Amino acid sequence: MSVNSYLSTLSSELVLSSTENTNINTSITTLSQRLNWYFNNGELHKHFQFGSNTRGTILPRSVDSKSDVDYMVVFKNPNGYKPETLLNYLKNFMHKYYSKSEIYRDSPTMVLELNHIKFELVPAVQDDWGNLSIPSKTNLLSDWMSTDPTGFNQKLITANVNNNYRLKPTIRLMKYWNTNKLGHY
Repeated sequence: MSVNSYLSTLSSELVLSSTENTNINTSITTLSQRLNWYFNNGELHKHFQFGSNTRGTILPRSVDSKSDVDYMVVFKNPNGYKPETLLNYLKNFMHKYYSKSEIYRDSPTMVLELNHIKFELVPAVQDDWGNLSIPSKTNLLSDWMSTDPTGFNQKLITANVNNNYRLKPTIRLMKYWNTNKLGHY
């Protein structure tokens, strides 16, 4: 077996199965509906998934037990609450709808572990120009730091197309090696 065929075979095994993909999408739909029900008084601008699942580079849980779906919850926050308050809002939401699941804080997110996938819910605020900010872990001058959670997606799509659709499989391979050979370093 050549190195190229080995890498091609391995990378094809690092794609979510249709069952896993369906289960994740069902959970995303349910999460979205429940957020709308819980925060039904206009507290939210929007909420959406971002990260490796939206880019098609998420690894199956069978090869990465820490595989997760990143989900941003954008609060209107007219009272200027600090991140801690918004994290507590998310924690209370999770306890209402997912009380039998594992729920914990992993700064700057609230984590919801279901049987088949882990969600990392990230609280965010939006300014008058639509710019997003998330809790800052390291900035001592501000509780918030700016972010563009979907800004990389189009660049990756373009680069993947320009490289004969080999970039996303390469990213999945690198994530697999990082997870399984380097212990997430």
